[in-house]
Amino acid sequence: MHRCMNMEIFDLHADIGMDVLSKKLKGEKDILRTYHLDKLAQGHIMGVGMACFFEGHENWQTAQAMVSALKEELEQNQDRLHFYKGQALVKDRLNAMITIEGMCFIEDEPETHLDWLYEQGARIGSLCWNDENALATGVKGNPLRGLTDLGKRAIQHMNKLNMIIDVSHTNEKSFWDVLETSSKPVIATHSNARQLSNVDRNLTDQQIKALIQKEGLIGMVAARWFVSKDETLQTAHQLALHAAHIKALGGIDHLAIGFDYMDFLEGNFGRASMASDLQDASQAQNFIQALKDVGFSEDEIKKVAWGNVESFLLKHLKA
Repeated sequence: MHRCMNMEIFDLHADIGMDVLSKKLKGEKDILRTYHLDKLAQGHIMGVGMACFFEGHENWQTAQAMVSALKEELEQNQDRLHFYKGQALVKDRLNAMITIEGMCFIEDEPETHLDWLYEQGARIGSLCWNDENALATGVKGNPLRGLTDLGKRAIQHMNKLNMIIDVSHTNEKSFWDVLETSSKPVIATHSNARQLSNVDRNLTDQQIKALIQKEGLIGMVAARWFVSKDETLQTAHQLALHAAHIKALGGIDHLAIGFDYMDFLEGNFGRASMASDLQDASQAQNFIQALKDVGFSEDEIKKVAWGNVESFLLKHLKA
């Protein structure tokens, strides 16, 4: 098989903030350099959203500790990365952005908490993971419960700050509430098409069309069950078919990548959670090849790989 040339990739979602804090608490140092930067380089990852992940029980002190630990690592490695907070991407180093996955730690005064997160460099945030919290409801919460009044305040303040809102992990009620409340485009950093894998974390065609209409982005995720419920189809090729489905709905300018690699995590996560040929960041080019194999042109692959993200960030972030 003829392999296409390597394509630079912006990966909107990797739980690296969580990994940095957990390893620092064990006394380790230089987490990014030891565990992440080489694999990202091998996969030709030119940008990555480094997520600080909170599953629903964490408090504000834990959130501050994780964000601060990640920020410190980003500032210590600027020979190899660009601590990205807005404006143009640099081409000679990894563009690394702090993102927030779940805001269970905000139980009051969302404006004050969001201001602090923004000051540290966080530029993308989701109100919830799979949990129910004071702001919103995730996919494992009450399907009739959506965004709360406090959550609406958070959305409005994120709009004011130019902090991008992420709807991956919200239940459908919260999803539609966010789209109704936000005056600016929102993104799903790591969600596939439910038509091809019928799990709650994936987006219905109606949701996909709404994100397209609102000029948002949808990042293709390599977690295996979101790729397919058939274990023989949990591959980069099948993930490319998700992209093709979204493209057919009018989404070529709204497709992106949010692999959500978990090879560095312990417990119920890890490599076993990923598609068979997208196990870690070093294998990212397998998805680029798969896009070519299912009929994407080179110009379209460039849009999916990093072009659409760059255009979105230039338009909607300020430094």
